[in-house]
Amino acid sequence: MNIQQWNTSLLAHESFVAVEGNKIVGFGDIDKTGYLDRLYVHKDAQGKGIATALCEKLENAVATTEIVTHASITAKPFFEKRGYVMLKEQQVFRKGIALTNYIMEKKK
Repeated sequence: MNIQQWNTSLLAHESFVAVEGNKIVGFGDIDKTGYLDRLYVHKDAQGKGIATALCEKLENAVATTEIVTHASITAKPFFEKRGYVMLKEQQVFRKGIALTNYIMEKKK
């Protein structure tokens, strides 16, 4: 994804940024259909509730009754704790490398 595609995608979604001091430590975005696309917290800021706070803001930002995300292996337990259930395990390819991720859903 190039910078223009990134900007276009972010502008089409409800986005939130977490700032600590003057540094961005996390961000997330969701579209109007309830697809939670990106949720990221810098490794030095993890364990402080930032992802939880961002996820709550994102989930509450849309009027849908369901939230769907594609969660990585490492993110899956976080989403499960938030009430998401796995719908499907799948393999996706990034630069020729197969990665396992999970389509997960939460009913509001």
